[in-house]
Amino acid sequence: MGGESMNDWAGAEARVERAHELYERGQWVEAAAELRSAIRINPYNASWHFNLALALEAMEDYAKACDSFEKALKLDADDVETLNCLGINLTRLGKYSEALEHFRRVERIDPLNEPCFCNRIVAYTEMGDHEKAELMFYMARQIKEECPACYYSIGNSLFARGQYDRAIYCWRQTLRMEPSHPQANVRLAEAFWAKGELAQARDHYRTEIQRKAYDNRPQDPELLLDLGELLMDTNDLQEAEDSFRQAIEAADDNASAHYCLGELLLRKQDWPAAEASLRKSLELDEKYPGAHLKLAEALIRQKKVQEGAKHLVLELRHRGSDAEVLKEAGQLLLEAHQSRQANIVLRRLVKLQPADAHAQHNLAVSYFMMERLDEGIRYCRKALKLKPDYSLALYNLALAHLQLQQVPRARRYAMRALTAAPQDANIRRLARRVGAMGFWSRLKARVNPSEKPLA
Repeated sequence: MGGESMNDWAGAEARVERAHELYERGQWVEAAAELRSAIRINPYNASWHFNLALALEAMEDYAKACDSFEKALKLDADDVETLNCLGINLTRLGKYSEALEHFRRVERIDPLNEPCFCNRIVAYTEMGDHEKAELMFYMARQIKEECPACYYSIGNSLFARGQYDRAIYCWRQTLRMEPSHPQANVRLAEAFWAKGELAQARDHYRTEIQRKAYDNRPQDPELLLDLGELLMDTNDLQEAEDSFRQAIEAADDNASAHYCLGELLLRKQDWPAAEASLRKSLELDEKYPGAHLKLAEALIRQKKVQEGAKHLVLELRHRGSDAEVLKEAGQLLLEAHQSRQANIVLRRLVKLQPADAHAQHNLAVSYFMMERLDEGIRYCRKALKLKPDYSLALYNLALAHLQLQQVPRARRYAMRALTAAPQDANIRRLARRVGAMGFWSRLKARVNPSEKPLA
């Protein structure tokens, strides 16, 4: 007994009672402290270890929760609730084989225990073994026909396989059985979004947000960000902005929220406000993916080219092998007339993606801007081999050949460009000028100062 007095044991029981009250109020750290004090006095009570594990689980400390569940099992080896809870937390830690063994152990003790089948759906889904996940779903339904957790979990498996309609059916069944399920509306929104049915996706996001407000629960900033990004896809920019600002109100230290708002403000061409939001994002996370790139755009649009270029360098330092980053950085540098820096970036992009006609063309433009016409012509022709009707490449080749006084070639490329894009005002203007040139004017042809390579 370790020499503890009856008063000590009574004190331990009192601590456990306080822990229950604290747990119910959501004060999990305090509840765990009370339970640990009680366990130090009496380490042989399995339920106290189990309750400590629940408090740790609520704190999302799944590794320590597993330790406490295992201590409870040493005192009560066949308790199926403890075995199931341990399996759930092992699944959260990615220890799927261990989790499955605990669920199978429950089945051996109690073949009619529905949770041990239901919980295996999650483990098998995470492992990518969807056939076994579906088998567990049907076995669970033999014991309990209507289980919202089963339908929710198999919906996740179906979604992972791209079977969106079946997933939607399962999540709707989840909500029919459990209208307050915390994730089903969000998953429905994601499935409709994946199907391209954006209005239905938006409605499910709104339903979940309204449900949280009705229950007086804090809004989830990630949910608000998802809704905001969806609204950007539907071009509902004001409502998207409202959603991002609500996410910031819910969590001002969320770098993603400030980044998303900054990206939206860029689309609205509010460059100073976009700059402020993106700077805030970088204050919170100096390596936030894309933030230096977007901040560079906001600065360059305000003619702060040198500072913008510095942020492009920082973005490329972290993500210099990302083709999309290189593509966007190259385009920005071209627009800012930073042809040498653009050339360096675009050469790296072409090396990564030699079959990208747009990359080959923009590299050509950087050479044209540097007045290295032969190299520009070479990369423009590479772009045309990949995309024969590429109107910008045809236009820029016409300009380059005019610069070289090669009027017949310039005329041919200008006519091809006009055929590819008959409504383009720049191309129509160039085609008219080249087409109207007489013999002597052709010999003296030059590019007008207003006619520059187009990126």
